[in-house]
Amino acid sequence: MHSLKIRPATVKDVPSIVKIRKETVTEENIIEFGVPEDNMYTSIEKLREMWAFENKLNNDFEVFVAEDQDMVIGFIVFTVKSDDNIDNIVVAKKEQGKGVGRALVEYVESLAKSRGFHVIQTDTTENSKGVAWKAYGFWLKMGYEDSGIRVSTEYDFKVIPLAKKLK
Repeated sequence: MHSLKIRPATVKDVPSIVKIRKETVTEENIIEFGVPEDNMYTSIEKLREMWAFENKLNNDFEVFVAEDQDMVIGFIVFTVKSDDNIDNIVVAKKEQGKGVGRALVEYVESLAKSRGFHVIQTDTTENSKGVAWKAYGFWLKMGYEDSGIRVSTEYDFKVIPLAKKLK
C-alpha cells in the first residue's frame, strides 16, 4: 500500500464497490452466514438506484471508499439512523490484512465522534452451529464488544450485535 486515502464515495464508484463485494463475499462463503444474494452491493443497477446524492444512499446511509493509487480497494457504509451504525464493510481480497479495514473503521469512528456519538454499533452473524462469521475476530480486535445476545432471523443464522465506546 503506497498512499491509502479514505474519501466519500460517489456514484462513479458503484462499479468498483460492486466488483469488490462480489469478489470478496461469494455465494459459497456466505452460506449459513447471510441472506441469499439479493444485496444492493452486488448489483450495479440496484446500487445506482439507491444513490441519492454525494455519498448518500436514499436510506440515509453514507458510503466511504478506501483508495490506493486511485484504485478503490474497500468500502464502508455508515448511518446515524440505525442501531447498526456500520452497516457494511468490505475490503478487496488481495488487500485484506494490510490495515485497510482498520483505516475505514477508524475513519467512520472519528466521523461518528465528531457528530456527537459516544457509542458506535455494528453486527456480524453466526451460523446454526454457533460459528461466527470471519469478521467477528476483526471487530473484537477493533475494540468492539460482543453484547452476548444472539438475535434469531428468518434464515439459518443469528445476528451478533457489537458495540464500542468512543473515546
